[in-house]
Amino acid sequence: MRQTVRQAGAAVPVRILAETIGTDWQTVLEAPEFSVPDTQRRFPGARDPADAERRIQPGFALIEAPLMFYNASLASVTLDIRILHEDGAEVQQAMVELIAQDTFLHPAPGQRLLKRDPDRVHGDRLQVRASVAGVVQLTSTASEGAAEQHDPEVS
Repeated sequence: MRQTVRQAGAAVPVRILAETIGTDWQTVLEAPEFSVPDTQRRFPGARDPADAERRIQPGFALIEAPLMFYNASLASVTLDIRILHEDGAEVQQAMVELIAQDTFLHPAPGQRLLKRDPDRVHGDRLQVRASVAGVVQLTSTASEGAAEQHDPEVS
């Protein structure tokens, strides 16, 4: 997910909210990258293919609070949580049975998702799914911003 901006923020608040979770994997947070001005061409290896006066700056998304899932149904539901990395690697974080009308807090604060490879369409993604569609809700908070980079030495 590429955002074209004048300057990428350091830590912009982001809401994680899903009124209903389906049975297919659903991305609820993704690390962005940014197209930012670089008229001096200080980053020659990271040019924006859409505009030679801009470069691609890596980004991140940081989960700041536990992921709070609520099962609104009168039956138990299985919930899956995973991180799908930008290189395709998959890390299953949890498979939890949520009992009827109960809340589950997934301890995810501090989990940082990254977008570092400008040739990949997606950055790291937090994805969820449930065994029954339309009965599980999710809420939490995160921040997203530009990832720090080493400043290249220009001769």
